[in-house]
Amino acid sequence: MDLKPEHNWGHNIAFGEEYYQNAVQLLRDIRDDAEILAEVAAKVADALRAGYTVYANITTGHMPTHELINGREGNPAFFEFTGADSCTPEQFDSMRAGDILLTNNVSEQVRAARDSGVYVVVFTTCYVNNRNAPHGKVNPSVNDWMPEDVASRVVDSHIPWHQGLVRAPEIPEMTICPGSSNGSCAIHWMITAEVAYALATEKTPDGNIGRQYTDILLQRIADVYSKDLLSLNTTAERIAERIISGGHYIVRSRNLGVESEASTVAQGLMLANAFPPRSIDEGGNKDTFLIAAVSSNDPQDITWAEEASANGNYVIGIGPTENRELRDRCHVYFDDRCHEPGGVISIPGCTDRVCPATGILNNIIMYMLTAQFVDEMCRRGAVPYFWMGGYRCGGGDYNEIMRPFFLERGY
Repeated sequence: MDLKPEHNWGHNIAFGEEYYQNAVQLLRDIRDDAEILAEVAAKVADALRAGYTVYANITTGHMPTHELINGREGNPAFFEFTGADSCTPEQFDSMRAGDILLTNNVSEQVRAARDSGVYVVVFTTCYVNNRNAPHGKVNPSVNDWMPEDVASRVVDSHIPWHQGLVRAPEIPEMTICPGSSNGSCAIHWMITAEVAYALATEKTPDGNIGRQYTDILLQRIADVYSKDLLSLNTTAERIAERIISGGHYIVRSRNLGVESEASTVAQGLMLANAFPPRSIDEGGNKDTFLIAAVSSNDPQDITWAEEASANGNYVIGIGPTENRELRDRCHVYFDDRCHEPGGVISIPGCTDRVCPATGILNNIIMYMLTAQFVDEMCRRGAVPYFWMGGYRCGGGDYNEIMRPFFLERGY
């Protein structure tokens, strides 16, 4: 096969640009609901003032499990958070009337908590069947329940049921390149920002602080798009050629947020993190190693970059503006426009800002790049394999059938 950029399969928008457009639209849709999220934040703030516990696991997917932990830079840690898709049995047993649960989960335990007086807010997600999903496309929840059957209130996250933000004509069975984590994390940080401001000022959340957070995301990713798109596209072309020639694609992030979002995720690339790092002699000179940094000059990031360079990898960095130590060790570095060491929202009376932006911005940049090198591969007639979400009807069977083909070919 002549693997040159001549095949377009009918698609008329570059995948990287399509990912950007749809990721931005999702954030805009969530921003439009800032007042709804502020109403939730007001209940959360009142509960915390009264000494009640707020449990949070808006985490179905991959990245939120790591991105939203209470030890994350910029997280004021108001909520009891475990990182799991559901609270533990012990947590459910500890819940009392007056507590609040923010979740994606639809289960008998959640319904029992609601019926006992816990205020339960269920946020829709592609991973849990809801009224936005076509009938028969998503595996049903217990008792075939919808979020409305277990919640005090349901909030539409605007996350599409099909998860992927790119429609590749070459892969008609699914959309590709996931976007749910951008939405879930943005919702979590918008509510957190509103609560932090309310507790500091004794004011009632009104949506302005949540909008401020999403405006920062939208402004900064727009700046990346306007100034770095050419570099992203050029880098994507080089990655595609390396993969087609036998290269692997490795993604690392110190807090595991972006790394986990790249790996075995629904509608994600099977190739990402499918193989361990290898030396030059083993083929490392064909591999690409991407590091998503959440802080500047982190020793772990530096170690990864130096090891990848020694292995002959094409080293790519994404991260904060002031990150010279990593930038100097990368072939290409994409500035996420975050100069703050932690959060981006100023709170009266607080020295440190709250609610980080690096995770979401890094993830969008990483997936713009990934989507675009997939575009370049497809145009060369080398269409890669993707995971279909296990939450989808038939998703597990699809992956079981396709996985051996991926392993045989390598991408």
